[in-house]
Amino acid sequence: MRILITGACGFVGSCLARELPAALPGIEIWGLDNFLREGSRANLPNLKTLGVKMVEGDIRRPADLAKIPKVDWVLDCAAEPSVLAGTSGKMSSMDLLDHNLIGTIQMLEFCKQHSAGFILMSTSRVYSIPPLTSLPVESAQGAFRPKSFRPETGLTEKGISELFPTT
Repeated sequence: MRILITGACGFVGSCLARELPAALPGIEIWGLDNFLREGSRANLPNLKTLGVKMVEGDIRRPADLAKIPKVDWVLDCAAEPSVLAGTSGKMSSMDLLDHNLIGTIQMLEFCKQHSAGFILMSTSRVYSIPPLTSLPVESAQGAFRPKSFRPETGLTEKGISELFPTT
């Protein structure tokens, strides 16, 4: 089985790249990272030593994705992790959407092209900021989700990834 981990040199991506071979002997791991996050290059030597085939590239650029062979699964760990990034002055709201939303759509297209499974990570993309903590939530099967009668129809990465046509 061949797995692509996007954001492979980030915190979550690098942890998965280190731990998956023990859980799934014989897998081939490919990593893709744009190295925009400070410190991400520090994970590169260790991942290469573990046999991860690293590609420097960006999930938003189809030419970079063309460097990756057909895979069975994509673990999408690539994102601008801070939900506040668009308000910090370091990047614009459009940059945040471009990284997280458009990048996710590019990966879904990649998976469709390769008939690959897709797992979207959601870690530090969600913070306890007042606008989020004021939303009503419900607990279901050990997870919390917004309590809403409206489905997520393309407004978020999750909404797009759950409704994306796979054929």
